[in-house]
Amino acid sequence: MPKPLLGALLGTVLGLLDGLSAVFYPEAAPMILQIVTGSTIKGLVTGLLAGVFARKMRSLPLGIGFALVVGLVLSYFAAAMPDPEGRHHYLEIMLPGAILGAIVGFATQRYGTAKGGV
Repeated sequence: MPKPLLGALLGTVLGLLDGLSAVFYPEAAPMILQIVTGSTIKGLVTGLLAGVFARKMRSLPLGIGFALVVGLVLSYFAAAMPDPEGRHHYLEIMLPGAILGAIVGFATQRYGTAKGGV
């Protein structure tokens, strides 16, 4: 499987799971659809970028670091938007985004095929 496709699929699944974890916060119930959609898209974009990076650069530490930063940045933009009560949830949003990025960065560097089947 090509690295960008692997990253996109894994990122989407992990993003979906991340978004669904919001069901454990009752105050998030009114926004659950937006949370799940946003988390899934963040995971997809993070995974796709990690896969493209993995195809260009073959370095496990750089791949993990790149994807972790992408996950953090995308999560920051989501966390910067306040909830209906005006609060920001930086830790609750950015920590899972960083973890998702690190996992996808590792997987795309370690697994999948680069262009040309290598």
